[in-house]
Amino acid sequence: MTEFPSVSRRLLLGGLASAFALSACSPGAYTAPIAETSQRFASDSPARRAGSNAWWAAFRDKNMDALIAAGLARNLDVQTAIAVIREAEANARLVGANDLPQASLEGAASRGLNSGDVSIAESSSATLGVSWLIDIFGANRAARRGASAQVDAAYLSAEVARLTVASAIASAYIDLRYYQQAVSLTRQSLDSRKRTLALTREQDFLGSVSRVEVLQAEQLVTQAEAALPALELGFDQSVNRLATLTAGRSADLAARLRKGGSQPRASYSASVGIPADVIRVRPDIGVAERNLATAVAAVGEAEAAFYPKLTLSGSVTPIDLAGGGSLKTWGFGPQISVPLFTGGANRARLSAAEARAEQARLAWQGAVLKAVEEVENALAAYNRDGRAVGAQSRLVSNADESVSLARTSYELGEAGFFPVLDAERTLLSARQDLANAVRQRALNFVALSAASAGGVGLAQP
Repeated sequence: MTEFPSVSRRLLLGGLASAFALSACSPGAYTAPIAETSQRFASDSPARRAGSNAWWAAFRDKNMDALIAAGLARNLDVQTAIAVIREAEANARLVGANDLPQASLEGAASRGLNSGDVSIAESSSATLGVSWLIDIFGANRAARRGASAQVDAAYLSAEVARLTVASAIASAYIDLRYYQQAVSLTRQSLDSRKRTLALTREQDFLGSVSRVEVLQAEQLVTQAEAALPALELGFDQSVNRLATLTAGRSADLAARLRKGGSQPRASYSASVGIPADVIRVRPDIGVAERNLATAVAAVGEAEAAFYPKLTLSGSVTPIDLAGGGSLKTWGFGPQISVPLFTGGANRARLSAAEARAEQARLAWQGAVLKAVEEVENALAAYNRDGRAVGAQSRLVSNADESVSLARTSYELGEAGFFPVLDAERTLLSARQDLANAVRQRALNFVALSAASAGGVGLAQP
C-alpha cells in the first residue's frame, strides 16, 4: 500500500474526522408545503365520494366509456407522458450509480525489436482501476432526492395527461351529441315549416292570405335550411376531434356515432367536499410540489459543493515482459479535494438554485389558488345549470302547445298567419336553447370532474 508521511497522514485523518462530524448535516432538507384552504367549498352539499377513475360513469353512456377507454390507451399525449416516466426512471438509476464504486479495465499490447540485438520483445498489460466517491456532505443524497422527485413528477404528469384526455374526449362527445340534436331539431322544424308553407300556398290559391304571408313562410323554410350546414359542420368537427384524441379514424367514428343518441346528462348531483382533499388528489398540484422538492434538492447539491470531496481509488497493473518476466504495480488510497478559490462560481450556483426553489414554491402556491378557483367556478356553474335546464324544459312545453293552438286557429280561419310564424320561431329557439343548456350542464360536470381530479361526490338527486 502507498505510504503517507506521518504529518500528511495526521492532517488527512484530522480532515476525515472533521468531515464525518459534518456529515450529519443534510443539505437541501425538504418538508412538503401545506396549503391553507377553507373548510368547505361555498356551494358544496353532502354526498358520497366516488372512485376518481370513473367519473364519466355518471353519464351512463357506453359510447363515451368506449371512447375514453380508447383515448387512455392510444392517445399520443398519454404515450408521450409514459415515455417521460421511462426517461425519469433512467435518470434516477444514473444518479443512483454515483453511490457505487466505479471500475474500469484498460489493456495494451506492444511488439518490437530490442536495442542491441535482433530479438523481438513483446509485452502486454491490463490495468484495473476502482474509484469510490464517498458522499460525506450529502451531494449524492440530494441528487437522489431530486431524481426521485422528478420520477414522482413524471408519474403525476401522466395522470394529468390522462385526466386531460378523458375530459377532452367527454367534452368533444358532448358537443357531438349537441350538434346531432340541433341538426335533428332543425330538420324537424324544417319539415313543420314546409308543411306550413304548403298550407299557406293553398290558402293563397284560394285568396285567403296575402302574398306577404307566403313570403314569410318561405323565409322560415330558408332560415332553417341555412342553419343546417353550420350545425352539420359542428358535428363533423367533433368527430374529427374525437378521432385525434383517440388516435382513430374519423370515418369509422362517424359511421358509428351517426346512428344517433341522446344528449349526455349526468345522472347524479355533484359534490366535491373539502378543499384540502381536492388539493391533495389533484395531480397538477402534485407535479408542482414535486418540482419544488426537485428545486430544493438542487439547493442541497449547490450547498454540498462548498465542502471537500473524498474519493477512495486504487489500481492494479500486471505487466508481462519478454522472456517470461513480469512486473506488477498497484496502489490504493484516499484523495481529498477542497474547493478554495472558485471565483465565486459556487456561491453564484447556490444563489441561482435558491432562486429557482423560490420560483417553484410560488408556482405551487399559484397552482393551489387556481385549483380552488376552478372547483368553485365549476361547482357554481353546474348547480345553476340545473335551474336553467328546468326553465328551458318548461319553455319548450309552452312553446310546443302554442304552435299547436296557433296552427289549429289558422286552419279554422279564426286567426291570421303571423301568430303561427311567431310560435314556430319561439318553439325552435326554445328547443335549441334547451339542447344548449343540457350541453352546458354536461360540460360543466366534466369541468368540475377535471377540476377536482375526478374526486366528484356522486349522489342520487
